[in-house]
Amino acid sequence: MPYIHHFVGFCTRFLAYANDDEGNPFKEELVPFVTTSPALLHSIIALAAGHMSRTDKQHEVKATKHYSMALRELNTALCDNSVAKQNATLGACLLLCVYEISHSDRGLWLEHLKGARDLILHRGGPKTSDFLTRFFALLDVSGSLWAGQGPLLPGNYWLEDAPSLSTSPKQIGDSSSPAEPALNWPYYDPGGVMTGEFHVFMIFMAKLSRLSSRSLVEKSVEEQIMIKQEALGIQHEVQMWWQNCPSMLRDLSNDWRRQPRDTKLTVAETLEAEAFSSTKACMYGCILFIHHIINPVGEEPPSPEVLEAITQVLDIAAETPEGYGLEMGLYYGLFAAGASIFNDWAVEDTVRKKLKADTRIALYHADRALELLEILWRRQHQYERKFDWREVQQQMGIHIRPHDENSKFETKMFELRKGRSSPPNGRQSGPARFGLVAKDCRELDRTPQPDFGKMDRNELKGTDVGLKNDGTYKATILLLGGTGKVARRIAPLLSVDGYNVLLASRSGSSPASLPNTKGVEFDWLDTNSYDNPFITSKGGDDAKENLVDAVFMIAPPVLDALPLAKKFIDGVIKRGVRRIVFLGGSIQHCGDGPILSQISEYIKGKGRKYRDDGQIPNNPDPNAVEWTILRPSWFMENFSEMHHRYTIRDENRLVSATGRGKIPFVSAEDIANVAYKALIGWRSNAFEKGLVDMELVLKGAELWAYDDVALLLTELLGRKISHVHVREEEIVKGMVEGGVEDGLARVLGELDGAVRRGEEAWLGGDLEAVIGGRGRGVRGFVEECVRGGVWDL
Repeated sequence: MPYIHHFVGFCTRFLAYANDDEGNPFKEELVPFVTTSPALLHSIIALAAGHMSRTDKQHEVKATKHYSMALRELNTALCDNSVAKQNATLGACLLLCVYEISHSDRGLWLEHLKGARDLILHRGGPKTSDFLTRFFALLDVSGSLWAGQGPLLPGNYWLEDAPSLSTSPKQIGDSSSPAEPALNWPYYDPGGVMTGEFHVFMIFMAKLSRLSSRSLVEKSVEEQIMIKQEALGIQHEVQMWWQNCPSMLRDLSNDWRRQPRDTKLTVAETLEAEAFSSTKACMYGCILFIHHIINPVGEEPPSPEVLEAITQVLDIAAETPEGYGLEMGLYYGLFAAGASIFNDWAVEDTVRKKLKADTRIALYHADRALELLEILWRRQHQYERKFDWREVQQQMGIHIRPHDENSKFETKMFELRKGRSSPPNGRQSGPARFGLVAKDCRELDRTPQPDFGKMDRNELKGTDVGLKNDGTYKATILLLGGTGKVARRIAPLLSVDGYNVLLASRSGSSPASLPNTKGVEFDWLDTNSYDNPFITSKGGDDAKENLVDAVFMIAPPVLDALPLAKKFIDGVIKRGVRRIVFLGGSIQHCGDGPILSQISEYIKGKGRKYRDDGQIPNNPDPNAVEWTILRPSWFMENFSEMHHRYTIRDENRLVSATGRGKIPFVSAEDIANVAYKALIGWRSNAFEKGLVDMELVLKGAELWAYDDVALLLTELLGRKISHVHVREEEIVKGMVEGGVEDGLARVLGELDGAVRRGEEAWLGGDLEAVIGGRGRGVRGFVEECVRGGVWDL
């Protein structure tokens, strides 16, 4: 089979170490089990097909199919206690983790890794002589910084076997040999110098990840002082370790490849030196991450250690030859360098070029890391101040949560604590025993998704966007904010009905699970990107205009939003768009209400002009657009996505300046339902002209204060959730520290004050009339989130 051949000939060589060929344990010890383990077979095919699809998209279908089959077979394997302990089962789980890292921009790699952890514990705990444990440790420790947490297993488990009554924990520097012989892996490190030293270095990487996570939540002056002291302590340990490393590693010159020598290095010697060079880059990356914890937003000038570390990382990257898969050893240091600089165009360009690995050679890629850096750099140039990359990561949802909106399947892995994994009858089911449950689903987001069953297809009479007389043509509809709360819930509704959907976002990523749906790059702050949705293909005379019929529009995320909005609106009308649905807000006089109102009025001014009797004139403006303005109240999803999700989950509290004011919370699902109808020109007996030229106020059917929501969360989660009352100034300060410009933060902070004054505490609106019933309730929403584990610790 070509996929098995590609896995053996290519993928195995880059799973753990670069160009790891001879004696590779994945090839020699794992691949033979494909004849007896369907889960392993499908995992291998999925990974190989996923890599091959980078250069030939025809393999994408195979990758998706076998990934799904691997999940099902893995579930079956977990039902058998003996099969669950086999290398084939653990190997399949780890390969699915690699698939997610290398093939998608989702965060499911962390869920697969948690499943692998549970399997390792079920096998009796980590063993240093086990190549799968070593591979797990490399993925776990290297990924812990991006996951915003420490490693998944306690202690330095990659240096010491699972503890027993007859053994004591191994200490740093302890050279005593383990009970079982050490693996001679990779083959070009026969003395174990590189792997031995790197395993010690992983101790510092793990400490750094744990400390980085703490530094984001422990904000008091005393806590920050302690964190900085601990960071300096880790730096001292790294320096002491480096000084005691063998000279062949420590003293390796960055230009070692160009140095004259009497005897040419063998292939194995060259690869060992390449591994030393990568280890050196990781060491300097660790120094940069340590100093980032100490000085995250550049309040102090960069220290000489930081400048030297950046120089060293860039020198190593410049000397490393491309096209051999060696880039995988540079990602850690390159990202650290990119996150440490401030408005240095030259360094940005160098890091950018090096992180764009040749997808034909590299198994892993740094696309998401580079996306985060691009956002960080753009923000720093715009606001002329240093930002903390970790906070930008949280705001953008990049690789920090175990779920993402653009996905083909859902894998849910629940950690079932001892004593809680048995059903009422006292018997345990197979998968539950190991804390691993894998499910095939179309959506990955754990928050409530659109209920397609609520859509009455008989109501769709009279939909007119994109319909020709023969009924064969379906419109192309552009959704701005493609990864946002509302747009990503509109997309499935349009897709399932056969409409062509353009999802506009900064990344331009496409959800492969939705037919007729394509991602396009769009950035409000880059006006050149406004043309992207209308270009079918780029490149000279081959560029073609893409006809877009309707647009779902959100406001630009800046205080002075109207000029950007005008430019976009004028541009899309000029290109033939004839329907605009705009997402405004319920409050008009304060907060971002005036901004949204200005944009709404500008859109209305581009619409049809009516006579005094309310009729359309005989000669209407052919360029006039049909418009619908949506004015929703506060989103329920603020509790489950960004905003309050992390404080509920990690701190057991809600923080707001709303006081005891009440809000008619509305779900993004219901808003998406209304937007969908407006975009396609839906009509019914109650709305004979559809939703054209209407402002629709969308509110829930109940009033809830934040205190009420906290009580509901306490009831359903089984732990105390408090509502912390703060002043508006504190809300504004938090947004500014998170990267929102000061003026916009003050505007948004006013919304909490409006709620506190009771200005949102009224029911009514248009939601029930449009969707034909009451919308989703807060209790039902929270219950579904609890079942989905949204706020699980």
